[in-house]
Amino acid sequence: MERKIIEKLRLGDTIKKIARDLKVGKPRIRSLREKASLYGYIGTEPRPMPPWPELLFPEAVDKRALRSSPANEELNANIDWVKERLLAGWRPVTVFEELPSVGCTNITRSSFYRFMDRRDLYKIAVNRKKTNTGLGTPIVHTPGEALILDWGKLRSVWDEKTQKRKILWAFVGVMGFSRYMCVRLVWTNDVETTVDAIASIFQELGGVPAKITSDNPKCFATTASRFEPILNPALEHFAAHYNFVLECLPPADPQKKGKVERLMPYVRRLYEAHTDAWHGLEESQDYIDKKCAIANQRKHGTTLQKPEEVFLNLEASALKALPPLAYEKHQLTHAKVRSDAFLRFDSKYYAVDDAFIGHELQIMASKTLVSIFSKGKLLEAYERNHNPFAPHSTKDHLLKPHMKIIKDHGHYLARARRIGPNVEVLIQKLLLQNQGFLDLRKIWGILSLDKKYAPAAIDHACRTALEMGNISYRIVLNLLTLKISPKSAAGPEEQTLKFTAKFARSIDDYKNKVSQLN
Repeated sequence: MERKIIEKLRLGDTIKKIARDLKVGKPRIRSLREKASLYGYIGTEPRPMPPWPELLFPEAVDKRALRSSPANEELNANIDWVKERLLAGWRPVTVFEELPSVGCTNITRSSFYRFMDRRDLYKIAVNRKKTNTGLGTPIVHTPGEALILDWGKLRSVWDEKTQKRKILWAFVGVMGFSRYMCVRLVWTNDVETTVDAIASIFQELGGVPAKITSDNPKCFATTASRFEPILNPALEHFAAHYNFVLECLPPADPQKKGKVERLMPYVRRLYEAHTDAWHGLEESQDYIDKKCAIANQRKHGTTLQKPEEVFLNLEASALKALPPLAYEKHQLTHAKVRSDAFLRFDSKYYAVDDAFIGHELQIMASKTLVSIFSKGKLLEAYERNHNPFAPHSTKDHLLKPHMKIIKDHGHYLARARRIGPNVEVLIQKLLLQNQGFLDLRKIWGILSLDKKYAPAAIDHACRTALEMGNISYRIVLNLLTLKISPKSAAGPEEQTLKFTAKFARSIDDYKNKVSQLN
């Protein structure tokens, strides 16, 4: 804009015309005219203006830059010391805190950080942080020592059934010594899928390594830890069957399994030539297997050897033999302990200690055994309940006080004995049902019949119910209602049957009919 104004002034335009044409203020034009006259661009013999983009006037000197504060002078005198500490990996705040040790006692935090910004010292700290990865010495594995595992997203697949996209994961395993790579395509990393994938890799390797190294997914560790994670019981059982050690690395430390971390982009690169069309999991697995076979025959960028040759020549013989028996899969789930200290699994109920009421526990079940865990600790183990008539399972030490009274023939039997011997036998049979898990209303219903019926009548009804093989409160009550009058002290032999039904006949009618026929 200054160049345009001066050009118009050199052509003889007035200030008013320039202000109207260029939409600028008149004071600005007057000030620029005086400045242009001073430098000889306007006058009787004007000098030529320098070509664009050269400046018409020299830049004004910032007088503030000519002045330096005492803090800045002290820091300039110790700039080499500051750079040395930053290169050594010190954080800027640590450098600021140690400034008094070199005589910089009057430096404020703001003046120090402004000095860091003026001298571009932050770049030293950032570059040092990038180069200081903390890897230390490389992790070296011996033949057959470790299989390193990791998951990574391979692609998204459109599911026609759910009309949603779902992620196809690549489960990658690499042998630590030979760098032999295996890939399994999975939909999820739950325990069952993970166990199947690892067992499939063992079959491909023809043996079992000494340990498996991974990070801390829930299928491996229920609780991650820097020092000692809590392992998943199902994976512990799987490791015991195949005789290997499960190693879960500390959280947020992927460098310790860099051999498999670097392979994730490589696996995606191997799959990128596959078409976007989806033809099923088996087709994609066959495709990636062929690509892995080619990759294992190429020279590795670090070892400069072919992984397949190293594996076959040096590592395969160091693997442990596969177990002779197949691994029995386990169901793994979580269940919350109810207020009665039972948790539900497969429509059955299993008891735990009252201290775990409201807690969510882990259940691992085989075809014959149900194991209950809390934070990796085994609480109880039960034989799997397949009885449709006994849904509850418990143990003697977990019985509630009122349940223990039932099992020890407590006051229920004593009260039944006072009514009659047959009542005691019937109550005892009820107590022995279902390990004490029954509706106590049945027992209390029978014992409370003495409020309306005579003890002898109740005892006779219980004897009849026992002979019928059907023991329940309802049967005893029906027998009393049909054959025994309320509050009668007479025995059952002296009671007369009352007929209250509309079409019921007296037994005398039938006797008369028989006598007439004779």
